[in-house]
Amino acid sequence: MDSIKSNFREIEVEEYNSVDELIIPFKGRSSLKQYVRNKPHKWGIKVFARAGSSGIVYDFEVYVGKGTVKNVSPLGISGDIVLRLVDGLPKGQNYKVFMDNWFTSFSLMCTLKEIGILALGTVRISRLPGCSLKTDEGLKKLGRGAADYRTEAGTNITALKWYDSKPVYIVSSYKGLHPVDKVKRWSVAERRYVEIPRPEMVKEYNCHMGGVDLQDMLVALYRTNIGVKRYYLRIVFHLLDMCVVNAWLLYRRHCLQRGITKCKTLLIFRSEIAHALLRAGKTTTRKRDRSANNSPTLELVNKKKVRKAAKVVDDVRYDCVGHWPAHTEKKQRCKLCITAYSRVKCVKCDKALCFTKNKNCFMEYHRKQ
Repeated sequence: MDSIKSNFREIEVEEYNSVDELIIPFKGRSSLKQYVRNKPHKWGIKVFARAGSSGIVYDFEVYVGKGTVKNVSPLGISGDIVLRLVDGLPKGQNYKVFMDNWFTSFSLMCTLKEIGILALGTVRISRLPGCSLKTDEGLKKLGRGAADYRTEAGTNITALKWYDSKPVYIVSSYKGLHPVDKVKRWSVAERRYVEIPRPEMVKEYNCHMGGVDLQDMLVALYRTNIGVKRYYLRIVFHLLDMCVVNAWLLYRRHCLQRGITKCKTLLIFRSEIAHALLRAGKTTTRKRDRSANNSPTLELVNKKKVRKAAKVVDDVRYDCVGHWPAHTEKKQRCKLCITAYSRVKCVKCDKALCFTKNKNCFMEYHRKQ
């Protein structure tokens, strides 16, 4: 697990990060099993993670109870977990961290600002001692979208109370009330969408808080479901799924940087990884069952419908292992130059390639440009 964490930290960190919890689904017997009612999978193993706004996870911590944090500071276990997860962020370079009200407190905001990390998050009113904001009735009279805020003079930390359908408390060490924009909300009384004012702190929170939830959603799309009762195997396979999703998000970032608009989907990306792991580095291909080859019904089906050959994954094509030329009786079109026909094919890739005195498509096909 430590090696996986170190690989996560080697990724170039984004400016906006969020700290949140996710659940690894598990209903077996384990002291790590938790119940979280607001999650899609309510029973499972709780993991605290720090992810960028794109969904890439940079660090995580499995919740094991009281042993999660050995020496609890005055910030509490929630504050200590945040400090541990942001330990890999560069200090004093305007990196931002977003949290929900389980983590956020005024003391944590002050500590993060002292070490050079900006923060913003929803907060419980009990964690803002000495901060007097307008009551719910007072804001309700001003109308939906009304707000009230206070700024602490010594630390320049702002606490905001915004009244939407219910009051929302937000505290920030770098953002304030202004500028105020408009946002659409459904009005039950008027039965239509109405525009209400939205402070800048609320807009910032909504834009950058969902990184961990995005990662959790992508993992849940093609989760590796295994029917085991051992909790640690669930954790291991979840971390493997997390690595695949991180790799796909990095691939999309790379395509965006190069101006490539058409990217592979997550399903195709996962299937190519599986195909490459099965074939990369091997010298021989898997032999077919003799009974299946001798079956007349199978031959009849193959004659009626010619299946298109699967594309060779780049990790297999350029691994320089087991790519030997073989002679075939039937001529096939060369897969590289397309114009010529050849009786030579690669044993591993199963592709026909030119291999003559004047042309060597076989070598060019397996050479990475």
